[in-house]
Amino acid sequence: MTLLARISAGLLLWAFGFSLLYALQGAGCAYGWQEIPLFGASLLRWALVVTWVLLVAAGLALLRFARSAASDFERRVTLATTLAGAGAMLVTGSPVALSSICT
Repeated sequence: MTLLARISAGLLLWAFGFSLLYALQGAGCAYGWQEIPLFGASLLRWALVVTWVLLVAAGLALLRFARSAASDFERRVTLATTLAGAGAMLVTGSPVALSSICT
C-alpha cells in the first residue's frame, strides 16, 4: 500500500490542486471577490496565485520525499510520476496568474 501511495502522490496532488483552484475561482466569481482591490490586484487574483504557488511548492516537496524510496525501481517511478504531477500543476495552474479571472 505504501508503494501505491508513494507512486500516486504527485498525481493526486495535481488532481486535488486543479479541483481546488477551479472551485476557488468559481466561488470567488460568484461572491464578487474580483471586485475587492488588494495590493494592486483583486482579492480573487491573490487567493488564486497564493494557492497555486503553495500547491507547486507542495509538489516540489514531494520530489524530495520521492528520492527517499527504498528500491531503485520505486525511486524512479515515484520521481517520474511526481515530476509529471508537479509539471502539470505548474502548467494547468498558470492561467490564474496570466489570464482574466471572471468573464
